[in-house]
Amino acid sequence: MVRRTFSLALVALLAAATLPAQAQDVAALRAKVASAMSAAKSFVVTTTAASGFSVTVTFVAPDRYHSALVYSGSSRDVVLIGSTAYISADGGQSYRKTDAPTDVISAQAQLRDVPVDQVLPDRTVNGKTWGQFATSTAGPQKDQHLTCTFDKKTYRINDCSNEGLQLTFSRYDDPANAVTVPSNIATPVPLPNATSGAGH
Repeated sequence: MVRRTFSLALVALLAAATLPAQAQDVAALRAKVASAMSAAKSFVVTTTAASGFSVTVTFVAPDRYHSALVYSGSSRDVVLIGSTAYISADGGQSYRKTDAPTDVISAQAQLRDVPVDQVLPDRTVNGKTWGQFATSTAGPQKDQHLTCTFDKKTYRINDCSNEGLQLTFSRYDDPANAVTVPSNIATPVPLPNATSGAGH
C-alpha cells in the first residue's frame, strides 16, 4: 500500500510537471513584467505593419512620448507631454499645440502595460533564450493577439508580433532618449474681430 501510494504521488508529480503554466504562473509573470516595464525610465518601441505603416515611439518617464509615423509616403510627428500634444504634419518643421485626446493618452500608456495572458515555452534566437507569453490588446477595428518575448533576467519586453504586426522594444534607460517641447510651434492666426469694420 505504501509503495502504491508513493507510485501514485510520483505519477501525479510527473503529470503536474508536464501541465501548461497554471493561473498562478501567469499572475506571477504578469506582475514581474509589469514591474519591470513600470520601472523603466525610458525606451524606444518601433512598430511596423504589413500594410506599410510604421511608427517609432520614444518614451521618457513619467509621461513623455515622441511618435514619428510614416505611411504611404507621408509622415506625421506627435509629441505628447502629459495631457498636451504637439502635432506636426510636415516632418517636424512646425508643430501646433493642442489638448491630447484621452484615447491617445491611454494608447501611449499601454506601451508600458502589456498584460500576460498565457505563458508560452521559451524561444532561442541566435544563441539567446527568451521567455515568451501571449497577450491580447483591443484595437480600433479588431483585437490584436500577439506573442511577446522578454529578457528572462530583467523581465523587460524584447518584442511582440503576429502575422501582420511587429513591435520591437530597445534602448532601455538610454540617456540619449529625450522628449522635449518643440521649439518651432506655429503661432495661431487670430480670428478677425467681427466688430473691427463697424462704422467704416
